[in-house]
Amino acid sequence: MFYIASKLLAFLIQPIIWIFILLIIALVFKSNRRKILIISICTFYFFSNSFIADEFTRLWEVKRFVPSLKYDVGIVLGGISDYDKITKAHNFNKNADRLMDAEQLYHKGIIQKIMLSGGNGQLFNDGYIESEAMREHLLSNKIPITDIIIENNSRNTIENAINSAEILKEKYKEGSFLLITSANHMRRAQLCFNKANLKTTAFPTDCTTSYRSTAYEYILFPRAEALERWQDLIHEWTGYIVYKMKF
Repeated sequence: MFYIASKLLAFLIQPIIWIFILLIIALVFKSNRRKILIISICTFYFFSNSFIADEFTRLWEVKRFVPSLKYDVGIVLGGISDYDKITKAHNFNKNADRLMDAEQLYHKGIIQKIMLSGGNGQLFNDGYIESEAMREHLLSNKIPITDIIIENNSRNTIENAINSAEILKEKYKEGSFLLITSANHMRRAQLCFNKANLKTTAFPTDCTTSYRSTAYEYILFPRAEALERWQDLIHEWTGYIVYKMKF
């Protein structure tokens, strides 16, 4: 029930849905149409401004660092790909840096093993297992199967943590673990791993750039990518609060 409710909540917290609802309200309530349209325009401009979106994202993200120690296992969280049944291709998304960075850390000798955590996160399971798809990618990039650990049952972040902790506590009782996930997802991920009693070091990926653009179109004009940034950010805030309260 919690899983289904979380999917519904993820849909409702999108800023573009809020704007859409405001426009519908403007059509229904004619007497307050002007006021509601002004609110709609202001809401749209705020959430479509890239400068504002990036500033809030930087405040939330966990800062990246250069590891100086070695770790037994690098834990890579899913949410980076889906499967095209027609072309039979694994399509990586904007979070694919999680897997790419893990490869580099492995080849540099910073992590000795790579754990891939992720089953099928869809509301209606289509049979696609993300961790197994990620394993195929690693094998094609000359990482031996003996150095890959699979956790293929989790559907969300808390299940990533619980299932991964169960495997790692058995195999690496005194192990050191590097948690590899997106910078804006790291706070929620570490909260879950702490709840699962597995101590990890955060290695954030796909961070927002540290420099700030001064281009006028970036600062002033609406951009579709800002709406997506806010969607991800509000999703993380909401997930963090819900997990904090529930677990």
